[in-house]
Amino acid sequence: MFALSKVITCGLAVATVTSALAVTTPAAEARDDFAAGLAGGLVGGLIGGAIASQPRGRVYEGPVYIDPPPPPPPRRVYYERTYYRPAPAPRCHYEWRENGWGEAYRVRVCPY
Repeated sequence: MFALSKVITCGLAVATVTSALAVTTPAAEARDDFAAGLAGGLVGGLIGGAIASQPRGRVYEGPVYIDPPPPPPPRRVYYERTYYRPAPAPRCHYEWRENGWGEAYRVRVCPY
């Protein structure tokens, strides 16, 4: 895959340079000043080559092994004083009710 991308990149560079040369060739009219153009090309090539060939270091570096982090400190336990409270007794009360014939009677009513 890496070689294919290099070939494609190189082909695009060649196509760009050749199209630029084909477009600008009739307008160049170098005439008798060939040496200045050649010197400029050489100097530009040397400077561009020096910039492009800077050392980049290794692309792939081996794995770096590090020590695992230390375990977290143990959690502090806080004890709170608790008091036992029994459940409140249901508040029951007595009410007068009537049955279907209208006779009254007392009933103990608890909300729970």
